[in-house]
Amino acid sequence: MLIRTVKILAAAALFSANCLAAGQSIERDIPYTQSSDEYAAQRCKLDVKYDKGQSGKRVLVWFHGGGITSGNKHFPKNVSNDFVIVAANYRLSPKSGAKNAIDDAADAIAWTFKNIEKFGGDPKKIFISGHSAGAYLCGMVAFNPRYLKERGIKNTDIAGTILVSGQTTTHFRVRADSGDKTSSLKPKIDEFAILGNLDNPIPPLCIVLGDRKIEFPERVEENLLLAAAVKKLKLTDTVELYELQGLDHVQVANPAGFIIDRFSKKISEKSK
Repeated sequence: MLIRTVKILAAAALFSANCLAAGQSIERDIPYTQSSDEYAAQRCKLDVKYDKGQSGKRVLVWFHGGGITSGNKHFPKNVSNDFVIVAANYRLSPKSGAKNAIDDAADAIAWTFKNIEKFGGDPKKIFISGHSAGAYLCGMVAFNPRYLKERGIKNTDIAGTILVSGQTTTHFRVRADSGDKTSSLKPKIDEFAILGNLDNPIPPLCIVLGDRKIEFPERVEENLLLAAAVKKLKLTDTVELYELQGLDHVQVANPAGFIIDRFSKKISEKSK
């Protein structure tokens, strides 16, 4: 089992525009939800960026951040054009309980498994990722097999999971919506924590974090614990962790695209 902690100086000069390359198309606002909830029908839509006439490409399902209270779907920056990219919205609190966003993430991932070949993606090369709250959501789906099992898919069918500065303890908004009035800085680990779901095999894991001196409080430490636990429990054969120096919780999202590309390429080559 491999775990690497690499410290990288990421300069603003590395950031590139999120341009539409020649031959690429985008289909927007595709409904994916299995819920009959009116808000779900309004909110649970996704966009797909793909190359016409191609097949067998790597796939990235991306979930935006925003504390499960705000934010909108967008394509991540600095991700290779060799991907088919799926960017999904999900229900937000307080209009919907924060726990429902996990089910929405599972629905979006299940939709991708069932439909991505139409857009030139390979269902055996589906990687899931997100920033902040989005990382929490995709992490919950990757670590708790129940969510995808209910949709006829194994969590280990996911090719890899890349968590970009995600909360690995129980998300503060999930706690608040459940009536927990204790400080959000007091760690809680239950069934709604990624750290509370370490009983089953998981897909290959990559964790991307900002500089611990300026990151979200406790974010680096809780992810170090996750990486160590996954390694010791042998839940997957690949664990990588990157701490990007000089970048805070928000800034880390952009250069993460370079790491997503490299990590997914390595995993895809390894599975041949």
